Amino acid sequence: MPARRSRTERWRESLNNLVDRNGPIEITVPGNGESPDLIWRVRLLEVTDEYLVVEQPTTLHHQIPVHDASDLIGGIAIGQNRWMFRTRVIDHLDFRAMFGTVAALRLAMPHTVERCQRRNFYRTSTATLSLPPVKIWKLKDPDSAIPLEVATKAAILDSQGSGPANDPFDLIKPDLGSSLVASMLNIGGGGVGMLVSSADTGILNQHGPFWLRLELQPSVPIPLSLTARLAHTRVDSSGDVHAGFAFDFVRNREYEPFIAEQICRYVADLQKPKSGDKRAA
Repeated sequence: MPARRSRTERWRESLNNLVDRNGPIEITVPGNGESPDLIWRVRLLEVTDEYLVVEQPTTLHHQIPVHDASDLIGGIAIGQNRWMFRTRVIDHLDFRAMFGTVAALRLAMPHTVERCQRRNFYRTSTATLSLPPVKIWKLKDPDSAIPLEVATKAAILDSQGSGPANDPFDLIKPDLGSSLVASMLNIGGGGVGMLVSSADTGILNQHGPFWLRLELQPSVPIPLSLTARLAHTRVDSSGDVHAGFAFDFVRNREYEPFIAEQICRYVADLQKPKSGDKRAA
């Protein structure tokens, strides 16, 4: 039996191994095909015949609102292989782990998993995830980003009561250097994981802070701008770089809860019943 097929058929064993190693799986609230998918890496806490228990995803000290009965897409990554599956939130619970009690989600045990396509680790025959594109600049002067952060926050808050928001980027552009476009692989408690093409990795060798622009339309009407620092990198077999960036709010502490609220708002909007959805009744 080919090794790939054997691993796929033993996926339940792989889940148990992740629990033993205190390892993570990935979960996302699937979008509607027009909105990008935000993926969280969450610790897998327990596996039974009927359900999985995972940590509730968080960002910047805020719990991400994932509702009971919400459909999710899960991912299992082991080495160079990745599998995806569909599941649903059964309920929320406080789970007693070896490291303490944590807020958790109980997910329905998937009936099956499917190995992702080698050329696209986020696609199977039944599910496709759309990774958010993120533009990354070298930030020459960290203080120069603050006026745009303040203006972005004001524009988004004003739009919630008065209609469209105007992006202030061209009017208050920070002092920026070279740039690249990456794909956001996952978002965590205090930062993001990015996939950077091998052709653009030279920018990552520059010291100092970076500046990110993340689009979460239509829930967030204009791009969110964030200062971040490169925390770690890993080169994969194709030469592309998996880069972890940590958000940096040292110069503008008030901006941190605002960013968390916008991310939570985006995920909450994805779970609202759509027109024609039976749950909308």
